Parts: sequence; C-alpha cells; structure tokens
Amino acid sequence: MPSKASPGTDGSGMRAVALLRGINVGGVRVPMAELQGLLADAGYANVKTLLASGNVLLDADGKPADVAQRLEKLVGERFAYPARILVVPIEEVAAAVDGYPFEAADDLHSYVVFTEDAATTAELAAEAAQLPEGDRVAASGSLLYWSVAVGSTLDSPFGKLLAKKRAPFTTTRNIRTLQKILAAG
Repeated sequence: MPSKASPGTDGSGMRAVALLRGINVGGVRVPMAELQGLLADAGYANVKTLLASGNVLLDADGKPADVAQRLEKLVGERFAYPARILVVPIEEVAAAVDGYPFEAADDLHSYVVFTEDAATTAELAAEAAQLPEGDRVAASGSLLYWSVAVGSTLDSPFGKLLAKKRAPFTTTRNIRTLQKILAAG
C-alpha cells in the first residue's frame, strides 16, 4: 500500500498526475469527490481531483506503470467499468507543457496526447503524417503534440485516427487543463 509520506522524503515517492480515460462520458460516471475519497482511503496522500474529466494529483510510491495498474484495479472495481489510467510524474507534465511546439491562438485547440510508450507515439505519428493536411502533429518521446481548429477536434483527420485507436492506450489533454493541473500541483 502506498505510504502517506510526502514525495521525496524517503527517496521513493513522487508527485504524480493520474489521467483517467473516458470518464463522465458515454455512461461512465465517476464522481470526483468519491474518486478522491477512494484514493485517499487506499493510502495515497495529498489527493486532489481537478475538473470532472479524470485528472487526479496524488503522492505515490513506485513506478508510474505500477501505480497506474493499482489505480485501474481500485477505480475499475469501485465504479464498475474497465478503468484505463496513465500515471505521469508532475515534472513530466510540466515538461510536456513547456515543450509544446505550436503557437497558441484563439481559433486553435492545443493538445498533448499521452501514450504508454514511445513505440505507440511513433506509430501514431507515422499514421498522422499520412493524413490529409489540417491538423498539426509532432512527436516527442511518448507524447504527441496536436494543434487543431476549434470546433473540429472530433471531426479532424487526427481526431478520427485517435478515436479508432482504442489500443494501445492513449489519453488526450488540452494544454489549458494541464496548466490548471500544474497550478494545483
């Protein structure tokens, strides 16, 4: 069970963001207050939920993939759905925001697509390169950066590609959401 120690005090803890995929849409309801209580009761420290779209800050011990696996089991059992969660150290979220390569504009959405590994990112980037023009996509490690016109996220070529790619696991966050996570961190 994760310790209640603050991250870094014993050298093994981390401040992390748990990114839950596909909640509070399509019939999967996960109340944030209940999620926060579940994780706190399970021994995670400094748990905060942000927005209703599956963003959780927490202190945890262990490797991100191991923490994600434990969280998927907890959340899936409690809320009766096949939970998919990616755990990212807060420093990596900050680096993702800082590394966003495209300019911000009021008529564009700025996204970071988190994947489980660099191979998945490379595969998606290669497929994105074959799509008709419109979306801008750039790969970096296990991240994809995506810029798309406001109002066309789901109908854009890359948006449609992501919708078809249920496995391997990806989850997408708007840069503004990531900035709010970092501010709350």
